Amino acid sequence: MNRKTFLKNLTITAAGVNLLFPKKSFGQSTGVVTAETKPRTSGSKRAIILGGGLSGLYSAYLLKQTGYEVIVVERGDSFGGRIATYTNPELGILQDLGGEWISENQTDIKSLVKQLGLELVSSSIAERFSLTKSNQEFLKISTSSIDTLDKVIDLHKSLGANQKQGLDKINFSSYARYQGLTEEEIQSMNDLYRVILGADLNQISSESVLDDLSALQSALKPKYQVKAGAYQIIQSLVSQLKGQELLTGEIAVKVSQQKNQVSVELQSGRTIKGNLVVCTLPASSLLDIKWTPTLPKDFIYSALRMQTGKISKNLCFVKSNANLSNYFQTTATAAETLYVSDLAIGQNITAVTSISTGDKASLFEKGTDRQKKNLMTSALEEVGNLNLHVENPFHFHSFQKTTGRPGFVSLFPPGSYGIKDVWNEPFERVFFAGEHLALHTGSMDSAVASAIQAISKT
Repeated sequence: MNRKTFLKNLTITAAGVNLLFPKKSFGQSTGVVTAETKPRTSGSKRAIILGGGLSGLYSAYLLKQTGYEVIVVERGDSFGGRIATYTNPELGILQDLGGEWISENQTDIKSLVKQLGLELVSSSIAERFSLTKSNQEFLKISTSSIDTLDKVIDLHKSLGANQKQGLDKINFSSYARYQGLTEEEIQSMNDLYRVILGADLNQISSESVLDDLSALQSALKPKYQVKAGAYQIIQSLVSQLKGQELLTGEIAVKVSQQKNQVSVELQSGRTIKGNLVVCTLPASSLLDIKWTPTLPKDFIYSALRMQTGKISKNLCFVKSNANLSNYFQTTATAAETLYVSDLAIGQNITAVTSISTGDKASLFEKGTDRQKKNLMTSALEEVGNLNLHVENPFHFHSFQKTTGRPGFVSLFPPGSYGIKDVWNEPFERVFFAGEHLALHTGSMDSAVASAIQAISKT
């Protein structure tokens, strides 16, 4: 069954389903949702989902619609993976601290948002994150260089596999120099790419960057935000899984496949048996699990080749003023980029979001509150035009604490061409999904698209 047919059939199956929305504040832990247990009938089917992020929950949702009983296993203390939203209704402030942006042509996530009864709003600040001519002044890239990039991107669409493998052998910074871009222009592109994907262009293959830029679904062309915050997607999916067993604080340590079933052993000692497993864990986490039979060598090699870029987003609360609309500043501090989204502007208080990447993100993930306050204060002193709100001026968020892993997105270094292809087919009764396995990575759309791809093969 191809993807189009699968989605058409699923739409018919799911028609008329009432959507229930939880009452918790966005970003709060949903805790453990225990199944309203009932004896399994002899003909019932059970799916075990490893990972409670967007791709895991959406995989569970799709399988439930096709008649499966599902059990979701999440190692962190809440669902959502790298999606979280800070909200303060009293101040009229809402800000996503993980996945935030949705592009015009990211149809899978847009369709899910609509299906869940949520609303998208256009974001004016998103233009500052966009690699387009309209953003030329901020990017500090000349018209001729943008024209060169446009030609290279158009050419890339017609390249064959052998030519793409050739591009994959060098990083994008080197390729851009070869195409005639200046060091300042490369640095400007580097700043943008680092904000979106958490790593600079010296670490990423030319093929990977050009493939992303040539895609209509590119994460570098953001336009929308979820009006209620991206975490509302997670809460709505959790609500749709009422009656299923959703576990937090559980780690899968062993996956064993037999002729007619697959079993997952948890660190707590519990063993869950089912008909299939959908694994949405990061590639590196797969190597922490004992597999029976053993994972094929090409799976292991692929997992070792995938890298991750760290991103940390934190908030500082300042007194509102007219100049904060579309506010966007870069600094030489650990809080590398400061910006204000439309939803974060309250009547008297505005939340300014900082983005840190790489080693600087690690400072926020691992530092004490005092150290993090000093890092943020240094950034504010550098820009010099923001007045802190006196009471509780900062809000720090750590994916390390909530998911057991730092905030990151997938990266593909030189020499990584084609490593995702091995995950396209299931490993016996195990199917793989996740943002890192989508055709175009680095976005919420990637997570949704990968779930659709995996479930269509079950």
